[in-house]
Amino acid sequence: MVLRYLSTYLIVCGFALIVLACGNSEEALSPSTTDRTNNIAATPQHNLWGMYDVAINAQTGEIESVPIRTADFNANVVRFLQPPLAPFQLMSIKLNQLESDLPAGRINMEITLRHPFPGNTVFRGFDVHGIVMADGLVESKYNPELKWNSPDGTRMINPDGFTRWWNQVEFTSYGKIFGYTEGHLAKPGYISTSTLNPYKLFAFGLDSTQPYYQLPVDQRWTFPAVDGVFSRTYIMQFDASQFPIYKFKYAIDACWAPPDQAYKPTFPVQAFPPDANAREPYMVRILEFEEIPYYVDEWVSGGNMTFLMNIGVWQATGGNVLDHIAHVWLESPTLFEAPIDVRDTMEFVESPHPTQATFRVSLEKMSPSGLFGQQLLISVETPYTYEPNIQGDTSGWIWPEGALSAHFVATVPITNLTPEGDYAYCYFLPDWCATMRTQCSNDADNQVLMANMMSQNIEGYYNDYTHVQVWEGKVNTQGQNSASLQATCQALGYSFQRTQNQYFDATGSRVVIAILFNTNKLPPTPPFTYEESQAMQEFIQNGGLLFFMCEASFYFNEEGLAQLFEWLGMLMQYGGGATPEMSDGYTSNITWHWLTEDVNLYHYYTCGQWITQDPHVLTLVATEYDEKLILMYPLPLE
Repeated sequence: MVLRYLSTYLIVCGFALIVLACGNSEEALSPSTTDRTNNIAATPQHNLWGMYDVAINAQTGEIESVPIRTADFNANVVRFLQPPLAPFQLMSIKLNQLESDLPAGRINMEITLRHPFPGNTVFRGFDVHGIVMADGLVESKYNPELKWNSPDGTRMINPDGFTRWWNQVEFTSYGKIFGYTEGHLAKPGYISTSTLNPYKLFAFGLDSTQPYYQLPVDQRWTFPAVDGVFSRTYIMQFDASQFPIYKFKYAIDACWAPPDQAYKPTFPVQAFPPDANAREPYMVRILEFEEIPYYVDEWVSGGNMTFLMNIGVWQATGGNVLDHIAHVWLESPTLFEAPIDVRDTMEFVESPHPTQATFRVSLEKMSPSGLFGQQLLISVETPYTYEPNIQGDTSGWIWPEGALSAHFVATVPITNLTPEGDYAYCYFLPDWCATMRTQCSNDADNQVLMANMMSQNIEGYYNDYTHVQVWEGKVNTQGQNSASLQATCQALGYSFQRTQNQYFDATGSRVVIAILFNTNKLPPTPPFTYEESQAMQEFIQNGGLLFFMCEASFYFNEEGLAQLFEWLGMLMQYGGGATPEMSDGYTSNITWHWLTEDVNLYHYYTCGQWITQDPHVLTLVATEYDEKLILMYPLPLE
């Protein structure tokens, strides 16, 4: 038997000041330190914690973690990294095997962090980031020292942001607090070449899969010492050619400043000064793309790009974010040639919070090189540098050149539709129960939505028919109940039939619901053909209503779908099971559209979600976590 290991080398960073402050605090956990250490401890900044070597057996789910020395400034810190003062459970990783595709390099894992000094309330952390460090294959044009992951290299699929802190290339003050060296326990290490790395935020009140921007800003995104145990889900895509060994380094960065002693012993959030939070922006987020470039082939491409961007700065008041920002650089390896500073040209839209501002950014004459992998790097620079914010001489430290910045690497959606043209639509559904069964229609408006969609009047001869076909010819649904949808069809005056045709045949149908999931999780049999895709196109373009239905990952096999959607000209992918997987869920996250009239609550069950990079696609219904359930997809009319 061949054991499959996911070897993860974790550099755990953050809270170094907390460790050092122990030397002169009333809650001291170690002997006193040197004068330099005491000086550093009294000053807020980003801090270094320690290092772990971790091996994950991807076959059994067993995890082995070995604490190793990182910031080698005195023996006291090493004590905190090892039992009994710091048990292995300070940091743990759980491999979510059902959501992972190990041979393909797709890894879904949950990382849990525990506060290193539980109960010591003076050591509350702020802006705690878990950073993934891998290969830097793309080099910045405006600052060649910045290197990040390529679209097809090792990368995080769901980052909260990108940071330069603690990268292995530039933070090289070996033997100092502002750097690290791998100790004698370290295995021959993986060397990360990236200097700009993705991270996830860990904070009180933030669920493992919850978007970070849903966390109330007034909480200051804190990591308390009491009940300080938080988890985040990382979705990683590794270079599959490295199978079975996937390697990366992992760092934890945290900010801290001494609290007001008047609040002892509990030291709530308000006890800590504003500079306990990071000085660089805590949020650089694209809210939506209002206009995107297009790519048909290497000869036909172009268009403009307009998007809304939200920037958050802890030090801002009244939305005066720009007062704390020196530059906002945009660059792309493919979309446009030279970096652009848009600080003074982007349009102010609103201030959703006193520390935030939303801007509209517009760029003309884009030149995408394809439909996928079109990256946009956003670098928001502050007036500060990475120089250690400490008292005394800093000549012994090594830090990156350039402005202290917050970053985000966005994947820009590209459409295959030129700006002109008329379109027909097809629809994507999340699961059988939500569409067919009474259990999801008795307490929600699911069938109201289905009735609205099936009864719309569309030009074309299929519109004259009154028959609804549920096509199950390539899958096995084991006779799942469909009473709710049948009742809706009867109320509309439509006939209803579940068919087992091996190949797509829309003859006499107004509506065809193509069932894509299989209760035995086998791929569609027989496979889809190019001729079927052409028949589907003909059906849609002549007034037919085509629906595709997915399911939770437990029932779904996406083999062959990528080819089908490519034939149909769709930028569509299966997105796995929606949160929570394999259980009931209700959502009122419903887009206003005449098709969603009188639809106020949607009930989904064991459902799957869809992923699309085409902003022309309208999400009619999404989960509370913005996962796409019911989509309306445009296709150009010939």
